[in-house]
Amino acid sequence: MASALLGTADLCLGSRDTPGAAAHVTELQAELRRLQVLQPDEPVSSGEFDDNTEMAVRRFQWFAGQVPGALSAQGGFVARPLARLAADGIVGKRTRRLLQTFSDQRWAATGLLVKLNFERLVHTQPNAGFTALLDGNPMIGLCERDFAAVLAKLDAVAQRLGVFVFVNQLFRVEGSLVSGAVVPPASFSSHKIGRAVDLQLGTDAAPAAGRNPQLSMQIKNAVAGSPFARFRQHAKSVLRCRYGGDFDPVDAPHFDRQVLPSGGQAWKMHYYFDQLQYRQAFANADAIPDAVIATGP
Repeated sequence: MASALLGTADLCLGSRDTPGAAAHVTELQAELRRLQVLQPDEPVSSGEFDDNTEMAVRRFQWFAGQVPGALSAQGGFVARPLARLAADGIVGKRTRRLLQTFSDQRWAATGLLVKLNFERLVHTQPNAGFTALLDGNPMIGLCERDFAAVLAKLDAVAQRLGVFVFVNQLFRVEGSLVSGAVVPPASFSSHKIGRAVDLQLGTDAAPAAGRNPQLSMQIKNAVAGSPFARFRQHAKSVLRCRYGGDFDPVDAPHFDRQVLPSGGQAWKMHYYFDQLQYRQAFANADAIPDAVIATGP
């Protein structure tokens, strides 16, 4: 990007009509497309700070303060410090400065997804039928980095209770068919932002038809004090998960840390960047970094 846009101290695009700003807006729009916060199917009026241009700026600002990394010019994930910007759609000094950094580094925006290696979890494994989303490897699940910490803690409590977690689904790609769904998939599902797990519990690591894993309703119907009930309660009260057994209609395999309100602006930001990052991983699986697993109750 030309330094004229990012280096002009008195230029504040989006806050007011700025004389002579059209050329700067055109450069900004090109950079927003390179950053992948403005998609090819989102039209803009060249040189006009229109609604789609403003939304793309808001996306960049939200991303800057939420995702501790970026997509490198080689297509891999690189760590970077968060930069707290008001997601107001205005290109002021701080936003301009960060845009310049991304331009200089040839970085692009990316999401919050991480690779969860089931082999690093002692009492958790993919269930039969688990869909491998990355490189065809069924031992790798995808979820947001904060939810990976929740799953590691669920694994720890399962180990303490002597039960085993069988994962049916984590991250859900938009447009994918959902097989074996207990309830119709929600439009604003927490699976689409990598913050949900559908699971079953068992009493042994080896699957056995009809016995292990047990039907997910056994989690909902478990009597107080039993291992399944204690697992359910720990997820709800300690890890602050919502439990699908409390939903109407009931979704007994489901635990999540939904971004509320579902479908709100924050949810849409998570959705935009996580689905973007998954598409980026088509070209380079390293667009999604490995989860840092820290166990404990």
